[in-house]
Formats: sequence, structure tokens, C-alpha cells
Amino acid sequence: MAIIGCGSLGSAILQRVLDTSDDQHAESSYELPQRFVACVQTAESASRLQDRFAAYVAADATAKPRKHAPRARMLDVLFGAGRNVEAVRQSTVVILACQPSQVAGVVAEEGMADALRGKLVINICAGITDAVLWDLICHQSPSDVSRKRDQYYLVHAMPNAASLVGQSETIVSPRPADFPERYNVLTDWVFRSIGHVTELPRDLMAAGTVTAGCAVGFLAPVLQGITTGAKAAGLDGDVALRMAAQAIKGAAEMVLAQGKTPDDLVREVATPGGCTARGLAVLADKQRTGNVAITFEEAVKEAVAWIFELEASSTVAGSEV
Repeated sequence: MAIIGCGSLGSAILQRVLDTSDDQHAESSYELPQRFVACVQTAESASRLQDRFAAYVAADATAKPRKHAPRARMLDVLFGAGRNVEAVRQSTVVILACQPSQVAGVVAEEGMADALRGKLVINICAGITDAVLWDLICHQSPSDVSRKRDQYYLVHAMPNAASLVGQSETIVSPRPADFPERYNVLTDWVFRSIGHVTELPRDLMAAGTVTAGCAVGFLAPVLQGITTGAKAAGLDGDVALRMAAQAIKGAAEMVLAQGKTPDDLVREVATPGGCTARGLAVLADKQRTGNVAITFEEAVKEAVAWIFELEASSTVAGSEV
């Protein structure tokens, strides 16, 4: 497996799949990757990854991983010109995890379009749809009649920042009916390693990305607000933050495990005239009087609009390659 661009999300996925239990490998109907290649742009980034994944990094292709690394899983870290193509050529699965603005440059590298042929290409770049990625690939050699769409296995997916702790809600675009079963298994394995997976139609990918991904950031002001109020009441800030985070985690589990709705949560904790009811009344009043700078509904709409803008600009860029 090659990961092109190993920043926060790429590193999180790498961590989880490297740590995959031997039982998961044994239970899979297809062989799962045991060798991984992380591609980064600078020596500093390479050094950072080598330190972080020291248990898995081998000095050369014949070296054995350290004893505490599961089975024979090994990692190479590459940087510099031409290394992306080298990594893709030796891999079955390729994860594009670079910045969206870098995708065109990666695909344009000499030999990359052909190296991607026949591979499972998982693209986690916001705004780079399957159509945009294919446009970038086929424009590298438009006269090559052998470069056909059905020779490329592209999956667009959007995990979120909770990937590292195995709690991502990953949105995946539909795969065609004739998609190789082995690649279906590998795709599901990658994203189940980091959390839950939801497949959505392509026209809902933007809304799903915002709902599942941006929501992590949208919750930050909620945590900050509750923590600030608790500090004003005398609690230590770190203790207050942990308590608020645990409360949100508990509420989420009630929804996920028990099927509770937001209204159910209110009924569970808000007795008439009680402290929760009084606090909720303040929140409702603040929103009605316009003291809330932006509602969550407006925040979601704005974030979705940005993704559509990014997709449009990426399509234009692809057509100009």
C-alpha cells in the first residue's frame, strides 16, 4: 500500500492499518497489505514519520521489523523527485492523501498515469471527485487509446479527524457493480480500520463530508463554551474540558447505540424548571435574539458551498491540463 502525502489524515490511516490485528488478516477472504510505503515531500517529514513509526520501519527491503511490530508488516518512507511513481508501481493499493491543490501535480508526474492503471486508487482529497481525478489521469496522454476508464479503479472517500482513535465517520462514493471484489474488500478494510463507513450517492458526498467531517470542528465552540462557563463557576479548565468531552461522547453513544434523537436527549436530562431546562432556555433566547454569530445550519450550508466551489475549480483545472 502506498500513501501519497502522509499528513494528519494519511498518517492516521497508516497508523490504524499498520496496527491491524493478525486476526483481521487471517479472517479476510483476500490477502491484506503487509508492506507500506509513505511518500512525503521533505526530509524533515520523512524523519518525523520514521520516528513515529519506528517499530515498522526497515532499513532495507530484506530487513526484518522490530519484534513488537505485528507479523511482517513493514514501512518504507520515501521523499524526493520520482519517488511517488516508484511507490505506486510496487503497490496494489494507492491512497491519495495529499492536499487537493497538489493532486494535479502528482498525477502529472512522468509515468504516474500508467503506474495507477489496474491499482485500487483511494482518493481522500476534498473536492477531487472521481470524475476530476479521471480527467487528470486521461489528459496526461490523450492519444493513448489503450488508457480506458475501466482499467482504473477509483474510490472517492472522506474520513474525518477522529480516524486516529478509530472513530471516523468515513463517507465513500458508490463503486460500480463490476468493481473487483478484492478491491471492495480492501477499501472496506482500510476505512473500517479507522471507524464507521457510510456510502452515499456522489451528489450527496459534499453534504456528507460536511456532516461527518466538519462536525468535529463545529463541536469545538460547544466544548469551548461549556468549558469557559464551567471555569467561571470555579472548575479547573482541564477538568471541565474532560467532563464536557465525556458528556458529548456519552450523548453520541446514546444516539448510536440506543437510537436516541436530539429531542430524546433533551427529555432524558431536562426536567421542567430544572438546571438543564433553564440553560436550554438561555440558549434558545440567545439564538432568537441574534446573539449567536452563526447557526449550525448556516455553518453546514457554508461548508457545503465551499466544497462545491472547490469541485468546480478542480474540474476547470483538470480540463486545462
